[in-house]
Amino acid sequence: MSRFDYEAVDHAGKPLVGQVSADTQRDALRLLSDRGLTTVSIATSKPPRQVSRHLTFKRAPKTQDYILTVKQLALLLNSGVPLIAAVDTLKSQGLHPDLMAAFDGMSKSLRSGASFSNAFKKTLPELPSYAAQLCAAGESIGELGPALSDTATQMEYEYRVKQDIRNALTYPAILVSAGLAAVLFIFLVVVPRFSAMLASSKEPLPFLSELVLSTGMALSENRSLVFLSLALLIGVSIWLLKQSAVREALHQYMTSVPLLGSWLRESELARWSSMLSTMLKHGVDLIKALEFARGTIAIKSISTRMEQVSKLVRGGKSLSIAMREQETFSDTALSLVQVGEESGELASMLGSLANLYEESGRQRMKRFLLILEPAAIILIGIVIGGIVTAIMLAITSINQVSL
Repeated sequence: MSRFDYEAVDHAGKPLVGQVSADTQRDALRLLSDRGLTTVSIATSKPPRQVSRHLTFKRAPKTQDYILTVKQLALLLNSGVPLIAAVDTLKSQGLHPDLMAAFDGMSKSLRSGASFSNAFKKTLPELPSYAAQLCAAGESIGELGPALSDTATQMEYEYRVKQDIRNALTYPAILVSAGLAAVLFIFLVVVPRFSAMLASSKEPLPFLSELVLSTGMALSENRSLVFLSLALLIGVSIWLLKQSAVREALHQYMTSVPLLGSWLRESELARWSSMLSTMLKHGVDLIKALEFARGTIAIKSISTRMEQVSKLVRGGKSLSIAMREQETFSDTALSLVQVGEESGELASMLGSLANLYEESGRQRMKRFLLILEPAAIILIGIVIGGIVTAIMLAITSINQVSL
């Protein structure tokens, strides 16, 4: 099927410009005529990204690309567009080339008789595992569009939680990095100059001054080694952060930090509650929903407790009792779950619980940042102030100036 650029006029005389897909130019003209348009000109479209595709899209698809794609597919289906037509629309939508190729493969799988959930899982394996499960559940009850909408909402929620954590720590990280760079500059440039000025003096220097000046001279004399060590440290840190075991250990350690730990734990519980609510809403059985919800948790200790919740529920206990035995949730959370079980509105109550934990976590995040940012500024000020004080003590001790 080819694409044709056209210029046409509608029944009101309004000029229109666009594209249409058809096997031949004659079919394209007939299609435009059926739409009530008078064709002025028509020509075969040029491949939109044929030359610059590799230049434009060197990166892999980002999380936002996947979220937007799932949202678009859900919107088409909820608007009444047939499934295959919706998939065909997205494969020529000008998305990321990898996504366009995925929807092309999905279209072929659907035309060969495969179910949408299987084709979805096969062509988009990068999506979270629960996405295919939600699609299968929605497909089985004839609510594929809403299932995809909730999949996109859940993906967006998880992405927002990660971004909140990343954004909250970005400013303090920049602040600390700038402070360390300033300290390094003082040691490499400023301190050695004062050391040279004071080298001829035979007067004994205060211990702090001697320590600062000797450290500055040592760093200045080995600048290449200092920068090489710094680059190696950054490279090793980046490599370590890419290791899942290191990230798990770091997450676990961060949970023990006051305020920060409470914030991270509540963010994880909010994500767990939201995932469980979404799965139950679309008819996924509780045991399987608990397994998928546990997969969204990054902190090992909480994941272990949620695994115990799943085992207790599998053994016949209610969800509220299983959660109570793990001593992880607040009394308010347990009451909401119990009311949800008794009223048959467990999915709705879990959604409310997710909102509750998210709001509580956001408040803890604000309190944590209110403490962290001044603390970082004070710490950097103390270090730089200490260096300046050491230099001033050296100068005043040589000139016998009383402070």
